Amino acid sequence: MGSRIVSKVSRKAEPEQPRPKKKKHLRCLYKKIKKYFMRRSLNSPRIPKINTSNTLVWMQSYCPNDILPKILAYAGPQMFAALNQTSRFWHNLMQEESTWRVLCEDLYKWKEGDRLPPSWRDYYRMNPCVPTDYRSIHDALNSASSKRSAMPFNTNPRVREQRRTIRIFVRPGTYVMREAITVHTTKTVSIETLNMPLVTPIKRAEEAADESVSSKSSRRLFNRANSMRNIISSCRSVSIIDEIPEEHSERQEEILPPPTRAQFVLQTRQSNQPIIRVRQGTVKLSNIDLIHNSNGTDIWNGNSAIQIQPPLGPGDVPLLVFPRPCAMLYKVDISSKSGRGIVNIDGGLTEIRQCYIHDCAATGIYVGGPGSHAHIEGTDVLRNGNGNRNRRGIARGHSGIYLEQGTATVRDCNISQNSLTGLSAISQDNAILSLERSDLIANGSIQLEMPADGTLAGRRSLARNNNVSNNGMLRQRSGLIENI
Repeated sequence: MGSRIVSKVSRKAEPEQPRPKKKKHLRCLYKKIKKYFMRRSLNSPRIPKINTSNTLVWMQSYCPNDILPKILAYAGPQMFAALNQTSRFWHNLMQEESTWRVLCEDLYKWKEGDRLPPSWRDYYRMNPCVPTDYRSIHDALNSASSKRSAMPFNTNPRVREQRRTIRIFVRPGTYVMREAITVHTTKTVSIETLNMPLVTPIKRAEEAADESVSSKSSRRLFNRANSMRNIISSCRSVSIIDEIPEEHSERQEEILPPPTRAQFVLQTRQSNQPIIRVRQGTVKLSNIDLIHNSNGTDIWNGNSAIQIQPPLGPGDVPLLVFPRPCAMLYKVDISSKSGRGIVNIDGGLTEIRQCYIHDCAATGIYVGGPGSHAHIEGTDVLRNGNGNRNRRGIARGHSGIYLEQGTATVRDCNISQNSLTGLSAISQDNAILSLERSDLIANGSIQLEMPADGTLAGRRSLARNNNVSNNGMLRQRSGLIENI
């Protein structure tokens, strides 16, 4: 009897062997889909009984091959990497180009009429979607960045240099920015709103089921696969729910139409921070709304929606970098409650087409520094320079477009209702302006301020076929203004 008791005690004293840990994503996927199948019975005579203890076995054995990539469309790259290491079946599936083509088409990264990529897998990787593939723009940029920053005089270790060309799609909705998006690259970075149809992917799948799935058994399998797609999307590591700022939370009670554009709202405790800062290389923005508000009054070095400026060296001397910092904007809506709309200084380049720059506390577009150049075409620059109500903030009295130094080409623009002047070219030697077919109406004190005729800049500047008046009707150019 005593020997038996000792044996039992010795067995209890033995340390338990640790169980192998499952991967987090697969464990979450397994639990959620198992509950789904346990709630619904699969005892139909037309469908064989399925072992619900392993969902991956069900997807591998019973799910149609053409529907399987559609289920994985919203899984995200983390789930793709986990499934790629699960078994040979999933490894072979993730290596097929047809799978990646379905993923690109189902997430609207590629549509009919676009150029066919040489590799669908590389196309998916180089065209990430936020927040489907990555939670934020910063995470998507880091996927194309080096592990260690090679930027000169970089004071923020979290900002890294982008080493390859990347095109970031952003789903329509409101996104809160806690820090600036810094572009420092020798390549091109594109950020644009994802062109999605009004019909959601789930509704589109249901319509496809009505057309292609005829038998009841096939329809039942299709519906279960479509429901599993939502489960996979809910248990992946990247959330597809947009972060809504506090000031927009009251609007959620109303029934509003679905958004068609991505809106970036800056909410940060840091002073003099832009939404987008371009230090080197080219950034392309398309169909995006920028709402800027930052603490501080330094409207030359940071307090603006977009800051285009090379990095500064010792003594705040701008460094010579190649390629030069460049921003190309198309159909971008920009407003700033605390500073300027666009600041292009110290040799930066900017191209603004069919944009709407309005209601900035300071200047709408500022160009300064030798070598800086701005090309503005088909753009509305309205109601800028009215200051803000913050204590020790920006005072009233700024221009719509202010060219201190450099060159600027303005064609077919509407520059109206600004606080101080519509357009000002200041430097008598290095402010060269070309203004054509534009309206300058109902600005503050002066509609148009050009360099003097006898100066070097005055001889090289040009202004023709413009409508300059203190009063008159406004005609929009950008197509982004609802009521003018």
